[in-house]
Amino acid sequence: MNKSYWMLSSKSNDYKSLKNDIDTDCLIVGAGIAGLTTAYLLAKENKKVVIVDADKVGFGASGRNTGKVTSQHGLIYDSIKKKYSSQKAKLYYEANEEGLDLVQNIIKEHNINCNFKLVPSFIYTQEDKYVEQLKKEYETCKELKIPCEYYDKIKGIPIETKGALCFKKQGQFNPKKYLDSLAKINIDMGVEIYENTPIVDVEVGKECKVKCANGNIITTKNLILASCNAWYDGLMLYFSKEEASRSYLLCSKLDEDILDGNYINVEQPVRTFRTYEDDNGEKYIIAGGQDHKTGKCNNEMENYKIITDFTKKNFATGEIICKWSTQDYISFDNIPYMGRINMKENNVYIITGTSKWGLSNASIGAVLIKDLIVKGSSKYEDLFNPSRLKSYLNSRFVGENLEVAYDYIKGKLISGNSDLPKKNEGKIVNLYGKRYGAYRDKDGELFIVDITCTHLGCELRFNSGEKSWDCPCHGSRFDYKGNILNGPALKPLKRYGDGKNDVNPKLI
Repeated sequence: MNKSYWMLSSKSNDYKSLKNDIDTDCLIVGAGIAGLTTAYLLAKENKKVVIVDADKVGFGASGRNTGKVTSQHGLIYDSIKKKYSSQKAKLYYEANEEGLDLVQNIIKEHNINCNFKLVPSFIYTQEDKYVEQLKKEYETCKELKIPCEYYDKIKGIPIETKGALCFKKQGQFNPKKYLDSLAKINIDMGVEIYENTPIVDVEVGKECKVKCANGNIITTKNLILASCNAWYDGLMLYFSKEEASRSYLLCSKLDEDILDGNYINVEQPVRTFRTYEDDNGEKYIIAGGQDHKTGKCNNEMENYKIITDFTKKNFATGEIICKWSTQDYISFDNIPYMGRINMKENNVYIITGTSKWGLSNASIGAVLIKDLIVKGSSKYEDLFNPSRLKSYLNSRFVGENLEVAYDYIKGKLISGNSDLPKKNEGKIVNLYGKRYGAYRDKDGELFIVDITCTHLGCELRFNSGEKSWDCPCHGSRFDYKGNILNGPALKPLKRYGDGKNDVNPKLI
């Protein structure tokens, strides 16, 4: 995958992979903001903590986002009020403000250089038909005593708006710099971090036995799944209660100043942007959007062009530094699933469905998990309860899963091409009566893999932007060699001639 600007502008430390069996109090799977923050808080409580990641620290969604740390999450508060209550809407705000405060406090306490800045966060519209929705959100926020302001126009940006809602004193930073520093702080506190250590199996019990791809076993009293998606399900069917969504971003030099801030629109397609100033005083714009369900785009490369055109049309920009994409999981009520994975296992915890706002949501999720482990309860456990029924017992849940069933059947009926791909091209091909995914790299080397997803058996589709095979059902992704890029799949794809894929959803 293309590296984000944050990855390119940070100096990562390398951590070894796990080479032996170990025991620990708390095992955290995932070295993003959820995992690293949870480890930090548990280590302060004198818990023995181990973190493992299939890749490197901050190389997942945590290092590939816009770098906004905010409680302004679109039109969220009126939605929560209508679905649940005013009390829960206010609690969601308080939770994310606490997540923002936690990030600030960690930065101040440890003197972390991550270009953190307090700025206003805006949600705006350029269309008349969305003005009433914005005003309704504003009225709900005022009713909940959430500090905010409403504007017809946003002064200081070259975009004409019909309305905008502003939360002041919100955060932005370089997330990878923050994560790299937080990882080092964790190490200094005695936390063990192992990179390039994928998990392939788990046996849940009073002590959980977690199996790594190389066969090593980690025995842990508490298991925390902080890898963005639910690779172990606990019979909660998380893959059916959240949607995997991809977004596209770029970083460009900014030749003329705009008002420092975080910005996102109400309408579709999504347009998001923010300002950024590096250590040398150079100014940039991070812009993105074009969100779509994973595996449901016919030409991913076109999305980069659209974001580039949007940026050049609206801002005085210079050189485009880089472009990248990211993936997150969105719950059907836009509130994360964070807490005990189900009502049976009291020592398995999860943070997933952070719904594009993981930097603040995952930070408070870490507080929630720490409190459940140390105290046995948290004031936020009911709000984010992964077992809450109303999060998915709705028409969106039914519609999404009907679409998954359609995609499953449709994928089985698609016939492959008889011609093999050209250089830098991927396609579904038919070889001896069976479909495979074939990709030929720029040097002419051909890679052919079984494209039945190893999670639940859906048929994968080629991603022209990342040269990957993506699942339209539940968001698993694999590179063209068959290696896992995103879960919930735990097994890689098999190469041509190596037999059929091992389909294993790990539901129990």
